[in-house]
Amino acid sequence: MKETEIFLKDKENCNENFTHIEDGITDPILKEIDELYGAADVLSMEHAKTHHWNLWFLSVFGAATAFLFLLYDEAELHLLVFGCIVCIILIYISLEYTERKESHRKYTQYRLLAECLRVQYFLSIAGIKKNVSDILPWFVKAGVPWINEVLSELPQTNTNEKKPIINCWIRNQRDYHYKARVRLTRQHEKESRTGRRVIYITIATYLIAALFEIYMMISPTGEINIDILNGILTALQQWNIMVGYDQVDMIRAVLKIVLGTMSVITLFVGSYYGKMALSNTIDDHRRMEMLYEQCINKILQNNEEESEELILKLAQEFLIENSTWYAYQKNNQPDLTFE
Repeated sequence: MKETEIFLKDKENCNENFTHIEDGITDPILKEIDELYGAADVLSMEHAKTHHWNLWFLSVFGAATAFLFLLYDEAELHLLVFGCIVCIILIYISLEYTERKESHRKYTQYRLLAECLRVQYFLSIAGIKKNVSDILPWFVKAGVPWINEVLSELPQTNTNEKKPIINCWIRNQRDYHYKARVRLTRQHEKESRTGRRVIYITIATYLIAALFEIYMMISPTGEINIDILNGILTALQQWNIMVGYDQVDMIRAVLKIVLGTMSVITLFVGSYYGKMALSNTIDDHRRMEMLYEQCINKILQNNEEESEELILKLAQEFLIENSTWYAYQKNNQPDLTFE
């Protein structure tokens, strides 16, 4: 089945209420554009939720696999190998489900279509008789030809009215990109703080390990006999953990587990937040915010005259930015995240 047919079928089967570019649309052609936009927008958001849940699931169970194997290897918890097998099976099932549902492709491509339809709508109400497929970046035309097919078949609006779009499109989009940039910046800062904490704990653990090994080298007996550690080790061995270990082996195993845990946390952060491409998305929002702000300033400088040249330039830049977003997001498909 072709992608266009899949989209139309998804549109038919969608149980959610479609969103609207504007309320109170009466022109039948604009209503058709708005209906396609609403379907693409809602379906994209639905598949985005599924895609992000899949990323979280794969990242969690990938990290869990690495952590369970770490305990299996260092703490001699041999039964945990079955936990590793269960995690790997769940990851495999999730990948099969993801591939079958095509959530990532539909999330990115339906979003790309929705934004192209948004541009077509505002070009139409601005009185510009130009099909958005004529100014679509070549990357989209060649890479996602079904979107170009849908856009090229859109009917031309018959209205000769020219409505101002500075508020309904330009200012609204500037405000949207500003709020999205602020929200994602906070999320990115949270990710960065987690990464820094992991680095600090890792450095501290390596220093402790180095001091411990130096002490063992200069110790006359090369052994440690601390009552509290002896009690802990005895308790662990009663649970079949670290059987046959002495205190030195236990300390080394604990240090390795701590260091391995930091690697597991890094694996999770890289697998989940890395696929979210937060830094790229923040840059996109910042550029779009600047683009709309510049456009507003030019309109105000021209006594609020919205020239066709200016609007077409804005539309082209908007489409280029969206194709850039699609270019890096299409490479962020869910994949194996355990190592």
